[in-house]
Amino acid sequence: MGRGRCGWLVLGLVGLILGCSESSTAPPVEGSFSGSITGDLELTLSGTAVFGVATVGGNDGFVIALERGSVSAFDLDLILLGRFNAQRPGVGTYDIIESGCANCSDDDFDGGYVLQRPDGTSDIYISEAGLLTITKSTADTVAGDCSFTAHDLTNDTVEITISATFTAVLGEVPTVPGG
Repeated sequence: MGRGRCGWLVLGLVGLILGCSESSTAPPVEGSFSGSITGDLELTLSGTAVFGVATVGGNDGFVIALERGSVSAFDLDLILLGRFNAQRPGVGTYDIIESGCANCSDDDFDGGYVLQRPDGTSDIYISEAGLLTITKSTADTVAGDCSFTAHDLTNDTVEITISATFTAVLGEVPTVPGG
């Protein structure tokens, strides 16, 4: 399937997450991640990791969400990896492509990073290129690592590299209302 809309999976989820202001009543997520951001932004991150299926624009997609902080506290770092193929990926290496790629395969992922701070600072970065390696893929757990370059959504000269290792557990991934 040609995927001129592949970037909408990550951007759709980012928009939903930034619009939320209430805390979740879901049980604590047991998955975890650690990672770093280098380039025009320098951070070391760790937090929770979840995977699942989300619906964006009427299309189901597989999503891995790596989160440090809290949307409700307006203190959040969120790395998203998604594709418009709802099947859980098997063990292997997958391309992380340019968000909005027109000639991508159903196995390609796009990525995003959201930064939100209590002082009102917020930013969104979208993927350019990289790799996602899945080392474990079961019904309950997806583990691996990723490394990809991304640029600021509003200023493509601001670039970062995101690297993370994760063990994500099956959990509820937000869906876009009306999706």
